[in-house]
Amino acid sequence: MARPPVDGIPFSAMPWRSTAQLWGAGTEENAALRFTGHGIVRVLSDDPETGARTMLIKEPPGWHTAAAEAHSVFQEDILLEGDCWYGEEHHEGPTYFAFPPGHFHGPMFTETGALWLVTLSGPFDVRYDEARRAEDMSWWPRAGSA
Repeated sequence: MARPPVDGIPFSAMPWRSTAQLWGAGTEENAALRFTGHGIVRVLSDDPETGARTMLIKEPPGWHTAAAEAHSVFQEDILLEGDCWYGEEHHEGPTYFAFPPGHFHGPMFTETGALWLVTLSGPFDVRYDEARRAEDMSWWPRAGSA
């Protein structure tokens, strides 16, 4: 069955869990994605046939990725609260983003923390652009102290 209908589920019935558990190897380490800190995620909707997924993701202050990243699926993000740097561009919520497959975005950094609504059109994967690294960004000195 494709993504089932949702006729109203209280958020309290959808527990927060570590993004490391969702995208890592079931551990608290997220080495495959190379996140420097872990966010938490609530999976709102999941399609086992296509891998499409809608989630709420919270990232703590100081969270950042190691480099710009791209995915093989279409990704839509709404920054509901907080802030985020994508490369050298700073955004505050609410702000909408859409990334077609293969589009590099980031590296990413949140100074205050961020709450996102994220939709993926298929299974999540990540590919990094090693030429666009976090340590080369103007915000890098603040990343460790946020």
